[in-house]
Amino acid sequence: MKKVLFTATVDSHILQFHIPFLKLFKENGYEVHVATNGCEEIPYCDVRYTVCFDRSPFKLNNLKAIKSLKKIINKEKFDIIHTHTPMGSAVTRLAAKKARKKYNTRVIYTAHGFHFYKGAPKKNWIIFYPVEKFLAKYTDTLITINKEDYFLAKRKFKNRCKDINYIPGVGIDPKKFDIKMTEKEKISFRKSLGLNKDDFVLIFPAELSKRKGQIWLIKSLSNLLKSNKKIHLLLPGSDSLNGECQKITKELNLLNQIHFLGYRKDIPKLLTISNVAVSSSNQEGLPVNIMEAIYVGLPIVVSNCRGNRDLITNGVNGYLYSINDSETFIDILNKIISNKRENDNKKNIEYDFLIDNIINKYKKVYFRKKRVLHVLASNKFSGAENVACTIISNMSDKYDMAYCSPKGPIKKSLEERKVKYFGIDKLNIRNLKKIIKIYNPDIIHAHDYRALFFTSFFYKQIKIISHIHVNNPLVNQRTVYSYIFSKIFKKVSKIIWVSDSALDNYYYKNKVIDKSIVLYNVIDSKYIQKKSKEDKLNKIYDLIFLGRLSEQKNPKRLIEIVSLIKRKNKNIKVAIVGDGDKRDILTKLIKDNKLENNIELLGSQNNPYPILYNSKILIMTSRWEGTPMVALEAQCLEKPIVATPVDGLKKIVKNDYNGYLSDNDEILSNKIIEYLNNIKIYKLLSNNSGEFSENYNNIEKYIEKFKKIYNGE
Repeated sequence: MKKVLFTATVDSHILQFHIPFLKLFKENGYEVHVATNGCEEIPYCDVRYTVCFDRSPFKLNNLKAIKSLKKIINKEKFDIIHTHTPMGSAVTRLAAKKARKKYNTRVIYTAHGFHFYKGAPKKNWIIFYPVEKFLAKYTDTLITINKEDYFLAKRKFKNRCKDINYIPGVGIDPKKFDIKMTEKEKISFRKSLGLNKDDFVLIFPAELSKRKGQIWLIKSLSNLLKSNKKIHLLLPGSDSLNGECQKITKELNLLNQIHFLGYRKDIPKLLTISNVAVSSSNQEGLPVNIMEAIYVGLPIVVSNCRGNRDLITNGVNGYLYSINDSETFIDILNKIISNKRENDNKKNIEYDFLIDNIINKYKKVYFRKKRVLHVLASNKFSGAENVACTIISNMSDKYDMAYCSPKGPIKKSLEERKVKYFGIDKLNIRNLKKIIKIYNPDIIHAHDYRALFFTSFFYKQIKIISHIHVNNPLVNQRTVYSYIFSKIFKKVSKIIWVSDSALDNYYYKNKVIDKSIVLYNVIDSKYIQKKSKEDKLNKIYDLIFLGRLSEQKNPKRLIEIVSLIKRKNKNIKVAIVGDGDKRDILTKLIKDNKLENNIELLGSQNNPYPILYNSKILIMTSRWEGTPMVALEAQCLEKPIVATPVDGLKKIVKNDYNGYLSDNDEILSNKIIEYLNNIKIYKLLSNNSGEFSENYNNIEKYIEKFKKIYNGE
């Protein structure tokens, strides 16, 4: 079962704002865990932890909290951690920093209002800004709840956190306000609070704190309340000022008009019997109390601070006054009181702020598919490119996958396979950085050494998986090349080798064995057989060479073998499908050996399978390989293989069973002639090839292994 952990400094934060989201995870099959410094019962919570979070950043308790939370995270291996409140999120992100790579845990942080903002004290910027900037690199997804914080985060943290979102608050539930109170019930409820029927009631539901500014509010209202005994102020909310507000109220002789209600669960009812909602906050994230007041249709008078101005347009759906501007605040209230404006219940709140919409926005964050960017160095379609496309095609239901490589003929092949493609002019750090910024991948899947070299520069921000498709001789001995990659391999989460020889021959094998897996390539036989019959060709070829025209594939040797065959079979017909840097040399060799009537250079083909289907034997002259896809595909179409005995080919070709391996050109040419001339032997080899290909046809098992790799298992 998938697991999610919610963390916050105190229980009340989870209980007030996040119960709908705990419920959302339960409905989607998650086991829900909650960690706070408290022990209250929390709905929809399966496992409860008490962790000694402290609101003060200077308390040693937070160091203990990091240690205890780290144990919990390492034990449970959460899929998602969603953290809230300043210190709760700081502790959580530090505790989870290794789990992000080790278990592929995704850390989501909702900032309910940065302590640094326009107009904030300098000490806030000095203390809190560097901390948030530092912790941004341990945050997979940062959610801000007001636009000022969003634009600040995009500007300041974009290079440290790759996924920054704006979601307007935690939402309000309209069902809470389906309250039908008769006039008699309203009068009775007012009476229970010490209010009369015709009293004019102001309300500010919020924790009593310096940030909310209730002390300023009480002092500012004192003259107004003294001159009009029918004006009352309701202050529901827990008290973090240790009675200071009550003390000032008593000194001002206003205890009969200012009502301290403590923590309340009936805010909708309190709003219903109130006349005006006020706020004296110095800063806000995105205040739920103001959203709710707007929803019930109350006149709104609030300080012009971040968060408040996200909700209120001055003179349209409420009034803004400058922070600590008592004169303007009282003037606005007097105008409202004199107009005797009542609660009109227009429910004038934008849909954006309603809980259903907020949950839908969070669904896109929580349950979005992980993004995997496949990076390749070649711009042509060949073996490694084929493997990448196979993975993408078979995993697109679970992952959002994209392909990145230099621009070239590969584009047509990817379009045909409907693969999302990011073409770049050249594979380098600068171009990769641009694509990463656009796509925001969770994982980079780097195919072969060149792609790995450039993607390794991003290992601190993105999980990297290396996929080695060839047994490259440059890394099989002690060279600068092999040494460099021994350092680069330290930066990757997993190394996939497509043959035993590629891993066994790597010079620094012992340094990477713990993070290595040998995963042989597989084929999608249904796809290959379908594609092989799309185009009907009239021409039949005796031999087909299918691959990149490069040093690795050694096409020069092919010409030498064909020349030997021609001495005994003048009409031998050979198709060369592929392109590369050896094409011009190959063209000259064909001419020099007078093989123009025997060999056709067909270039790179978007769909080479009909040509392979119409060929009798696959010939390979490679210097090194991994587990070559073209060999598996040829066997799928029942083609015998004649090849040099390298790497993965040794596992899939057995002499005179489904082909022949030799390092002797004379032997290879004679075997080809023998197979072509003896129909009985050829049919036996073909049948065996088809049967043997079934060993590499388990695409479902192959994809399951990749799911585990992507999930950090």
